[in-house]
Amino acid sequence: MSTKQTTKVSNSTLFQEVAEMVASGNRVEIVGKGSSMFPLIRGGKDKIVLRKVDNFSIERGNILLVKLENGNYVLHRVKKHDTRTLILRGDGNLRNVETCKAEDVIAEAVEVIRGKKRIAKGSCSWKMYSRLSRQPHWVRRVVLALWRRVSPL
Repeated sequence: MSTKQTTKVSNSTLFQEVAEMVASGNRVEIVGKGSSMFPLIRGGKDKIVLRKVDNFSIERGNILLVKLENGNYVLHRVKKHDTRTLILRGDGNLRNVETCKAEDVIAEAVEVIRGKKRIAKGSCSWKMYSRLSRQPHWVRRVVLALWRRVSPL
């Protein structure tokens, strides 16, 4: 009988390792934490597949793993960007946004694994969640409230 071992590490240690693995061309799976990307990512349940950033990664609607100026790491969707600055917001966040520089981007999320189901970037499901993130505040508020009642975190 095999036993599953888990080890707890700090976010900085984990994401430094993720950054190295992704930079060398590997795809990396991490488990989502928190509710800021709900409903696409359910914290503690869904896995996220990350890959190396390319010339098309920093685009509105893409989901990026970044290190913020305060040292925190977030996996949020690009709301706006210019040549140097990105504004990110989690799908489950109604108003809060983060700002970072393009060089702070570590990886791009390209797939969410929910049990046996895979939601790939570009799929109909992925596009539906992306469309929700672009809706006005009041629409997102109502939809998220209903979604949380039907499908609790």
